Amino acid sequence: MKKYFLFILISAACLAGCGKPEAVTFKDRSTIGAADRTAWTITASTQETTCEPGGAALVLDNNINTFWHSAYCDVTSSYPHWLSIDMQTPIKMVSVDITARQNNANGMTRFRLEGSVDGTAWTMLRDSVAFVGATKTPQSFAVSSATAYRYLKMTALTGPTANTFLAEINVFTAKEK
Repeated sequence: MKKYFLFILISAACLAGCGKPEAVTFKDRSTIGAADRTAWTITASTQETTCEPGGAALVLDNNINTFWHSAYCDVTSSYPHWLSIDMQTPIKMVSVDITARQNNANGMTRFRLEGSVDGTAWTMLRDSVAFVGATKTPQSFAVSSATAYRYLKMTALTGPTANTFLAEINVFTAKEK
């Protein structure tokens, strides 16, 4: 019954958001919990490690003051930029929280989320979603929990500059009974 109620709650939040910002804020998180990220690994289409420590693993370090940054020093890359997370085991995600870099709001403005069971074939979870770089708290994006995915891919699509950056990515799942 709780799982059904959670699905209804998320569906209502998504439907109520028509024409409004696409982030969903879960005020009552009693039915969801953060997935354990300790064994997760991450790869990126590009990362800055020459001029500053901006490696992809920094979005999984539980520190909002560190951040992944797409390459800009030796080679400037342009959109799209992506991060692919191997969560090691399949997870039925309920929402994905993305936290912007804390000292710069010029990152991505639109992104997509995809899930995969094998890291090769991807299923669209959310497409062309608005992201507000000036918001320093986590922005929550509801996704369907119908399928368990081992991999999560976030692709930054647009932004005011050729580069982008993020502080943290977290995944939430329904709590076990």
